[in-house]
Amino acid sequence: MIPDGVVISFNGQIDFGTVVALLALALTLVQWIVSLIRGRRTAARSQASAICARVVRMPERETTTIGRIRIDFGTQVGLEVMNNSNDIVYQVILTAVLVQGAGPQDGRDVEGCNSRVPLSSVAPGKTVRCVGHLDCSMHKALGCEVAFTDRYGRSWVRKSDGHLGRIRFKTPVDYYGLMQPVEWMDFDEP
Repeated sequence: MIPDGVVISFNGQIDFGTVVALLALALTLVQWIVSLIRGRRTAARSQASAICARVVRMPERETTTIGRIRIDFGTQVGLEVMNNSNDIVYQVILTAVLVQGAGPQDGRDVEGCNSRVPLSSVAPGKTVRCVGHLDCSMHKALGCEVAFTDRYGRSWVRKSDGHLGRIRFKTPVDYYGLMQPVEWMDFDEP
């Protein structure tokens, strides 16, 4: 007695056309799933990939007069963030790091507040903030690292070498280990 159910019988013969059709179907499904995952990943990175930063020389020079001697401190350094997307990015933290030379090459290793600029938000376009004078001594090359939160609430960091990475389970403030409140935070509002 055969129980109620499905019984598949090939009678000892497997049709080659059926096997090819099943393999083609499986391959099509795998390709469709992979393209779906890539499309979602590309959509998630669309705004983040449009954000970059660099170090710029500020046009004004700082001078002072001591007695009768005028001292020229040279050009100041600024950090410029370029938002080439159509939306605002939030919790932007610009950090001056070294691309070449002895010193911190990762923004998490930077100490001191004169080489880090926190911004509450950055609209589309360019935004420049002056950080003053940084150590640009012999054989040192400065770069800029930018961490931010995109319109979907995902946090990202673009290293000074251009690599874009996702900050998982953290905000840019937590990523750098900054003490709160950060200057853009206003706790007086209800």
